[in-house]
Amino acid sequence: MDNNELLSEVLGIPKLRVIDSEILNGEQIKFEVESLEEAAICPDCHEISIKVHGLCEEQDIRDLAYGERSCYLSYRARRFRCEKCNKTFVERVVWKRPDVSYTLRYEKYIYQRARKEPVRQIAEDEALSEETVQAIFEHLAKKRLRHGGTRK
Repeated sequence: MDNNELLSEVLGIPKLRVIDSEILNGEQIKFEVESLEEAAICPDCHEISIKVHGLCEEQDIRDLAYGERSCYLSYRARRFRCEKCNKTFVERVVWKRPDVSYTLRYEKYIYQRARKEPVRQIAEDEALSEETVQAIFEHLAKKRLRHGGTRK
């Protein structure tokens, strides 16, 4: 097993491979990652597409800390072209919501903390805005209410 395969295992996000890594300023770790999904579903006609059209701009996505280091995933989502309706679209991945810059597991971590700690403290600890912490909390609280309860 090479170093990047080991880091992919340690990262533990299915269908995601580490292709490079670096430690920044001794305080952050950054993993360059790529999706291993073989296909995507067209949001317009709901057909499966395997035709990659290109890559989106690189995005840094916040993930759970590793040790004392904050962690970011450097990720370029793929654009697919639907072979049925010929439209292009950005792949959706199971480990993050569209239009946010953090993983689902990081959201869950922030939500769990916000159930017990002041938003201001979490924002300071995580170098986030209070608005971001509050938005994460509200999103997951509403989701939990819709699904009937107080699951952890």
